[in-house]
Amino acid sequence: MIVGKPLIVLFRPSRNSVLLITILVGVLAYLPVAAIGTSVANNLEAFPAAEAGMVRHVIQLPQLPEENLVKVELMVGKMVKTDAKNRYFFAGKLKTESIPGWGYNRYILPELGPMAGTLMAVDVDAPLVERFITLGGEAPLIRYNSRLPIVVYLPTGVEVRHRLWRAESQPTETARFLQKMVLPGKLVAVISEGDWEARSIGSYSVRIYSTEHAATDDDTTFFVSAITRKRDGGIERILLAELGAGELPSLIVVIRSVGSGGYLSADAFTVTGERILLRGSVYGLPARADPVQNLSEDLQSQRQGQ
Repeated sequence: MIVGKPLIVLFRPSRNSVLLITILVGVLAYLPVAAIGTSVANNLEAFPAAEAGMVRHVIQLPQLPEENLVKVELMVGKMVKTDAKNRYFFAGKLKTESIPGWGYNRYILPELGPMAGTLMAVDVDAPLVERFITLGGEAPLIRYNSRLPIVVYLPTGVEVRHRLWRAESQPTETARFLQKMVLPGKLVAVISEGDWEARSIGSYSVRIYSTEHAATDDDTTFFVSAITRKRDGGIERILLAELGAGELPSLIVVIRSVGSGGYLSADAFTVTGERILLRGSVYGLPARADPVQNLSEDLQSQRQGQ
């Protein structure tokens, strides 16, 4: 098999969040996967050989600590020469099938559908580029298990690559907050504390990127807008929440002060078009207060006072 170094992305699940991701700085690489190799043959007794026109691909995962916190994302596609501007994808769906008598799952793409994409105008003289075009839709996330291979059956000429996502079980006190969040309207927000600042005091920024024409694996190319705010404490979490009936969700950044009180503050932002706007803020909340409720009540009071 082809061996590579994984792209490990940390995320802290939250009941109210859509997607929270902390990037682990390091060597980033996708993991191409070759067809079955002899080193993992003993683990494949349960998995039948590929049918005509199909290839069996095997991902043998290394042993990791706390594997229950790790997920594997499967990216199925093929290298295609296209223009560099439009976003392309293949039709098709990777199916999960349980092997009778064993209970193991295998993953099958019966057929790679036609390629489609956006229709942005491009320079006819611009050179084509090699790109890995994947299936459309959300790529599957499966449980990490180093004791069993991940076996994927694909039509000849189709590849499977994977990357790892790891939940942050115990974030360090000195780690700078850096997370992504998917927003409505084909947008992604990156929220980060300031570089070289103390966690107890400083600044943070919210940067907005458009994913409308972005490649599947690159959602921070098309910058839209940003805002920087002062913070007294460290960012504890981010979330999306409605602050009024019938309104679009606001992006909320919750900050906890350092010290015995552990007081909360929160900023609420709205993203409209190509602008991010501060909608409201609350400060000095008790340690166990609900910042969303306090923001909602504060905004309601402002509307009633107008």
